[in-house]
Amino acid sequence: LPNEKIDISLLPDGRVHLKCGRSASHLRATPADDFPQVGAAGERVTARISQKELRAALDSTVFAAAGDEARPILTGVLTSLTGEKATFAAADNYRIAVAGAALAEAAPETSIIVPARAYAELLRLLSDVDDLVEITLTPAKNQLQFKLGDTVLVSRLIDGQFPPFQQVIPTSHTTKVTIVRDDFLRAVRLAQVVADASAHIVRFAITSEGGGAIDITAAADVGDHAAHVEAKVEGEGTTIAFNAKYLVDVLSRVEADQFSLELTGPIAPGLLRPLDGRDYLHVVMPVRTPS
Repeated sequence: LPNEKIDISLLPDGRVHLKCGRSASHLRATPADDFPQVGAAGERVTARISQKELRAALDSTVFAAAGDEARPILTGVLTSLTGEKATFAAADNYRIAVAGAALAEAAPETSIIVPARAYAELLRLLSDVDDLVEITLTPAKNQLQFKLGDTVLVSRLIDGQFPPFQQVIPTSHTTKVTIVRDDFLRAVRLAQVVADASAHIVRFAITSEGGGAIDITAAADVGDHAAHVEAKVEGEGTTIAFNAKYLVDVLSRVEADQFSLELTGPIAPGLLRPLDGRDYLHVVMPVRTPS
């Protein structure tokens, strides 16, 4: 449109008329009464959290939510408020991400499921600052409002019971590997180039000999790849295979210098934890491969 005044008017038949210079358009409109009601305005704030805390927690969990609408409950992020702590958990059939964040003040105990898409939109608004976000749950507990200064985002909630993901989180291990994030991520990304042609499968052979190391391999019709990464290994040596994409997803988003990878053999879930003190864990299911 030209840089001129735009005239907007509502016609008797319900259409909207727009005129700018020599251009004119008519658009069909929907009655304002049909717009979903937003019930959080004027309600008491449920919780307050800094943008920095919320951004870090969401950025490390939202990506793990399922994108398949066949299981709607997994397209959401379980959000739990207890005292001065918020916990965010997202999962699909292959991974679980759980992050804790400090609230600015104690909040009433609350457990809700927020669509991952809504959190993805909220992430676009959040900055790495200490300014507070006000979170308000409507009395009907079907909508959640986020207020950042003059900006308000309202999301519906997902009704249902989130799976008991805690049962899948390993509570013990026979092998613990301490990895340097940048070195390990670089090696996995290189293997992923080949692995993407073969179901994204990358194999890891872990040994404690000589202080510890990981041999990373991938093979497909297009070729093969092998890399050797030094690591601190405690416990038994083992082999395991993972979908390379899931490892890259978490290691590229959680920017800790080092991680621990806890394993219990080739068919048990792997548990990743950043070693910078943050409240976070990530479970990745292994890929079963022929012996």
